Amino acid sequence: MFDFSYPPRQKGLRTQFLMKTIAWLSMGALLLLATGVWAAPRTARARVAEVQYANEDFKLLDTFEAHRLTKADEVFAKGEFRRARSEYDSFILEFPQTKALAYALLRKARCLHLENKRYEAIKAYQEVLDYFPNVVRYAAPAIYFIGLCHWENGEEEKAVSAWAKMAADKEYSRHPLGASAFNELADYLVKQEKPADAVKYYEQVAFTFRTDNPDAANYAIGRVVVHYVRTNPNEAALRAFYAKVKTFDGRPQKIDGDVVASRNYWTRIQEAISRHGEFPADKSNLRDNFFRYWAEAMEGKFLDWDEYQINIAAYRLNHERDTKKWLERLDKQYSRTTADNVRTIRWIKTFRDHKAKVAEYYRKIDFAKITPGQLIDLMKFAYEDLNDAGMGRSLYERLPFSQLADPLKAELGRYFWKRSPDQAKDLFKMMNDKELGNMELLRCYARDDDMKNGLPLAEEMTKSPTFSVEALRIKADLLFEGKEYAKAIPAYQACDNPPANLWRIADCYAALGKSEQAIGQLREVENFFKQHAPEAALRVAGVYKRFNLRDQHIAALRAVLKKYPKSGQSNAAHLELEKLGVRIGGGVDADQ
Repeated sequence: MFDFSYPPRQKGLRTQFLMKTIAWLSMGALLLLATGVWAAPRTARARVAEVQYANEDFKLLDTFEAHRLTKADEVFAKGEFRRARSEYDSFILEFPQTKALAYALLRKARCLHLENKRYEAIKAYQEVLDYFPNVVRYAAPAIYFIGLCHWENGEEEKAVSAWAKMAADKEYSRHPLGASAFNELADYLVKQEKPADAVKYYEQVAFTFRTDNPDAANYAIGRVVVHYVRTNPNEAALRAFYAKVKTFDGRPQKIDGDVVASRNYWTRIQEAISRHGEFPADKSNLRDNFFRYWAEAMEGKFLDWDEYQINIAAYRLNHERDTKKWLERLDKQYSRTTADNVRTIRWIKTFRDHKAKVAEYYRKIDFAKITPGQLIDLMKFAYEDLNDAGMGRSLYERLPFSQLADPLKAELGRYFWKRSPDQAKDLFKMMNDKELGNMELLRCYARDDDMKNGLPLAEEMTKSPTFSVEALRIKADLLFEGKEYAKAIPAYQACDNPPANLWRIADCYAALGKSEQAIGQLREVENFFKQHAPEAALRVAGVYKRFNLRDQHIAALRAVLKKYPKSGQSNAAHLELEKLGVRIGGGVDADQ
């Protein structure tokens, strides 16, 4: 059974809330709901903020107390928890009558907790509760963190018991961390397959902690939405909750008028239906009921809102499985308001799996009024979604190329490069800025490592005042990819963009079998580009490995450990030495 003992000030407390909590938390099998919807990450707990000493209290400390406490807090903030624990201990011993004693005890316990010494931390948190149960600012976090320690130890029952105590206490439960305790209890009830009881906790968090603990409140709001959208669909309850919590947005928002007429509200409902509308194959009855409920709840509103009506038709299709009726509903909605190209293109996309309907609505397009952007959008849809090259080509040929800006022509050229290189080249040639057109073509050759076509163009573009630097780099890269390493070296040297070009030069020397030159280049990076020094040193070791120079390889790895002990490259060197079965120690060239 759970231990529901309380600090001295709470003896005899047996509220209706607590009795319900005891009943709800009966010891049963911990099972997830069949749909698995509620198995959510415990984000509200994961982002717990550290408790700070109140500014108004800090001002009351004497100079020496303030100095020592500030020093301890600074060490804690750096994440040096063992040292911080020592500082808080010293503070407690030096100032046993300090008004900050409860805070210092809490921080000491928190240090143990963050050092993963959770059983010791629980005892330390309990000291706060034993000696300062009425100092809610620090006692409430202590009981919350006791629960967290138990949870992290895998002692779920003890964790829930601690959080139940916190939730049952009128003052503790008002602390911002009380929101997390409520959420934890609600999550536990969901595991016990008691979602109707859990949602009461979630709603309480959403209402009470909207501003004091927004992370926990937003988590709770999300769980309430899931409950009333999927677990137990109830639009009326969801609408009332939306109004009371002042929207589902991250921050509460003013609501003008009746929620039932709010498009923002119904947009969020549709988003939730989409997000939670997946069901296992063996739960088709739940799926049908889900979509039937929401189709009926949304029916008869916003006849001029295409997205809304298209979604209702989709929900009907999901539970009726009647394609003919779905098509009729969409035709009816299209005819309700004035047709324009925007709406027509939307219907074409909606009918993507029905070629006859696509063709029917394609004939409705008013090409005299269509914009280049709409043409391009529909053209890409034809190629990518309909796999209709004929329609795609027809739309392409309708483009007013003389009116297209160079950036748009370049974007289209890049789009067609893999689909039709000749078409892409035509687009690059159409560009008013001929140099930019050639550069776009060169970039395409570079992406394909096309040395045959790219190298001559790169050579030509090195003469361009605007693009010479990029063209030089592309020329060097093409030579490298073409394994023309001797020619690539002077090309990279001409780039003059260290250390990027120096890495490549070292690779070229290594590929040519010139290990000394490769290492010399890497040492240059190490000596003159301190930010990249650890990587250069590790690459030196890689060169020795490549040429089967085992002793030098091991020495270079040890040099990385000695010279750059806090770097990621040091970790990599350590692992490599372990693989080699080598004792970790200093390298003979560590000081070179």
